[in-house]
Amino acid sequence: MATTRTDGGNRVEAVVKALDVLEALWQADGAGVTELTERTGLAKSTVHAHLTTLCSKGYVVQRGNEYRLSLRFLSFGEHVKHAEPLYEASDEPINALSERTGERVLCSTPQNGLGTVINVSEGSRSFTSDIDVGTHTYLHNSAGGKAMLAHFTEERVDEIIDEWGLPVFTDETITERDALFDELDAVREEGIAYNEGEYLHGISAIAAPILDNDGTVYGAVTVTGPEHRLANEWEENNLDNELLSTANTIEVNVMFS
Repeated sequence: MATTRTDGGNRVEAVVKALDVLEALWQADGAGVTELTERTGLAKSTVHAHLTTLCSKGYVVQRGNEYRLSLRFLSFGEHVKHAEPLYEASDEPINALSERTGERVLCSTPQNGLGTVINVSEGSRSFTSDIDVGTHTYLHNSAGGKAMLAHFTEERVDEIIDEWGLPVFTDETITERDALFDELDAVREEGIAYNEGEYLHGISAIAAPILDNDGTVYGAVTVTGPEHRLANEWEENNLDNELLSTANTIEVNVMFS
């Protein structure tokens, strides 16, 4: 999911442009200078200069007229993943939950006002999704995001909204601050957060927060699937307790990791 801040902040534009080039290369799975110019909106000479620099540092490789991200990023990704306590702590519990439900189960954590998916377990009935490990998501339109937001202070939620806004994804997306705060009140009361077509029509999700003993938010665990199937299964089998139990297991694993 693409994410864009609502403010510019104090930025080093040369770094921003280099990252724009890297992100465009990642999204295109390799591209030439012309395509990268179109994707980034930068001048062709600027794109070429950044590519030359990134190649010299080993972050990009060139094959003919095409540029690609280098394997150097593998070491970064593996280091970041394994340095996050929730990755190891969530692995076995979400695998068990996806096996029991047959659905896709995600574990995410908050960072810089967004949610970042750090672990995914595919069930036997999982659907194809653009949300995968490393994907950054807005918090207001995802079940996991709302599960986390519900346990932030009101001031912190306001800061996140001011920074990232409440962008629209579907006609079900919450776009009003007061409406979001009302829903977060309900999440705290029920212990479970819901997303009913707020990111993508026809797709629902249910999430529980992962918390420290003092209420600090570690992250959230989410089950997601087709809207009607998930709603029927949740009602028939009362799987709220399964989700809460999984979140609690992850909490214990983090404490003793």
